[in-house]
Amino acid sequence: MDAVKRQTRLFTAQWVGKLHSFIEQQWRGKLLYLGAQSAVVLAVLLLLVWSLSPASPVATMSAYNQVSCRDIGAAQRRTSATEPLRVFTPVHQLALPILKKLCSQPAIQSAYAGVSVFWQSRSEFVPAQIYSQFYDVMWGRDYVLNGMSPSYLDYYQPVLILPSYDVYWYARSADFRGTKDDFTQLTLGLLDDPFSLSGYQLPMNQLNSLQLAADSVHIAFYPSRQALAEALLAGQVDVVADTSFSTLSQSSAVLSKVMIASQVYSGAWYASSRVSSPQSLIAIKDGLSSLR
Repeated sequence: MDAVKRQTRLFTAQWVGKLHSFIEQQWRGKLLYLGAQSAVVLAVLLLLVWSLSPASPVATMSAYNQVSCRDIGAAQRRTSATEPLRVFTPVHQLALPILKKLCSQPAIQSAYAGVSVFWQSRSEFVPAQIYSQFYDVMWGRDYVLNGMSPSYLDYYQPVLILPSYDVYWYARSADFRGTKDDFTQLTLGLLDDPFSLSGYQLPMNQLNSLQLAADSVHIAFYPSRQALAEALLAGQVDVVADTSFSTLSQSSAVLSKVMIASQVYSGAWYASSRVSSPQSLIAIKDGLSSLR
């Protein structure tokens, strides 16, 4: 047994010696060698701590994008605030206009460390975000919020009710009338968002009222209203559904427009109960009401 132990110690010493020489040659210097040893030990310790740490119970917020006042070069006042005003919108095209309006508001500059606008798919907005009040300001429709949490008004209050709008079919053909024959012969363009009232739900409802199943109609789906409009203008589709606010309403390429629904509820901007300053609420309302 002693012989085995001696052989083991000898083998270990030889292996350590070879490894030591290899590391010295690779790192070329005592300081780098010690640094490499420390880095390995630190990495192992961090991996151990990570593997033993419990999973966080907080809802993850990884499915969004964001921009801030700093990203657009907006001037900021010095303030003791450490948190920005967080604003949620499902429409990414509104992010920059919102920033330009709110970043310049003196009351917001005094109370917050800037403004951050977040956008994410409506399908990824979950009740946990209402309860945590992660967003200080958010867009929503009352019936949707009530379906997610009947007590949502305990957390958010409306600060600005938005004007209603109409929804239309915009077509390149002057002969389009929105009949069953039209839809069976043409290619339609819709938003690739089943939660969109104007870009998906109302158009689908009209197809259903004409006794047309979705799989019996040639439909192309697009990720944004801009992509939808560009597809129509490029001739990739024959007709698309969009609101009365659409740039297509002023396009000379659109030769016919057929109404799908009128006076559709736009929703409202809601402020968290944590936004308690009257000055901040007024600034938020003034900034958002001036969006065009």
